[in-house]
Amino acid sequence: MDARAFTEQYRTIYQDLYRFALYTMRNPHDAEDAVSEAVLAGYTGMEGLRKDEAFKSWMFTITANVCRKKLRQQPPEPIDQVPEQPDDGPDAATALAVRQLFGQLPDEERVIVAMAVFGGYSSKEVGALLNLNPNTVRSKHKRALAKLAGQLKDVS
Repeated sequence: MDARAFTEQYRTIYQDLYRFALYTMRNPHDAEDAVSEAVLAGYTGMEGLRKDEAFKSWMFTITANVCRKKLRQQPPEPIDQVPEQPDDGPDAATALAVRQLFGQLPDEERVIVAMAVFGGYSSKEVGALLNLNPNTVRSKHKRALAKLAGQLKDVS
């Protein structure tokens, strides 16, 4: 892969990478830093990418690893720091509650749910990326969604 191909493919997944990093890191500045660091690592290591069609999963893996490293190095942001996205619709309060509750999930569960939701990865793919058994990924994903649903009922 050359620099031009890297740039073109990166452009198609930037929003998903940023969204994943934002919900993982819980802070816009930390998310931007994580994506920037992941892109730099991907760009400098692009000769290690064997198939261009694996670019998206490769970049998500790098981004997930960067996020995990950053989370281990710093204390988590307070829950009220979860960014509020402007929304004037009737579901604005629910959307904010979901973002805040998502931020309360343990790091591993948050990464698993984010990879499944934002990255569109199967439990097998998430397991391979995180070195977890796919059955473990499915149970953690299900448990995290159940926590979110239960907490959302309490908020409503």
